[in-house]
Amino acid sequence: MANCSVHPSLKSVGKINGVECCEKCKKDIADAVRQVDKHVEPKACFLWYEGGKTGWQPIPGTGCAHWVAHQRSIKRGSASEQCMLGYPFRVKTLIGGMSEVKLADVKVNDIYVTPSRDHTGLVIKVTPDPKAADKPKVTIRHDSSAQGKVGENEFATYFKGKGNFFR
Repeated sequence: MANCSVHPSLKSVGKINGVECCEKCKKDIADAVRQVDKHVEPKACFLWYEGGKTGWQPIPGTGCAHWVAHQRSIKRGSASEQCMLGYPFRVKTLIGGMSEVKLADVKVNDIYVTPSRDHTGLVIKVTPDPKAADKPKVTIRHDSSAQGKVGENEFATYFKGKGNFFR
């Protein structure tokens, strides 16, 4: 049997999110998952190991980039920028290396980012406007701390038509 990834002197009782865990880590992970903000999805991996007496803890932040990364299967960044499963949880890391897309060229699955680069979502619907081809109606799904859930909102109204798109 394998040893715990965090406490190598202890035997693993199994893998949690791909990490070999001892009994203490298993308990600490379960406790930490219960502390993850209610709107963050997925919760089970939105954790990191802080060491010392604090052990496994929820990652600070809102989780919007984490949710988008899971939806798009994007894994990048260093271990300190990733959840337990390797998905980034910061907007900057999520969009690193991507190209900006003009509103007129936005497609489903493009990534929306607020002007302040502190919130992100996923384009789930694009409806052309026959009167203004360069301004389609765009619906964005995002893990919203303000709404307390993964919500769907219109770019022009909820986001006031401000922000950038990436692919």
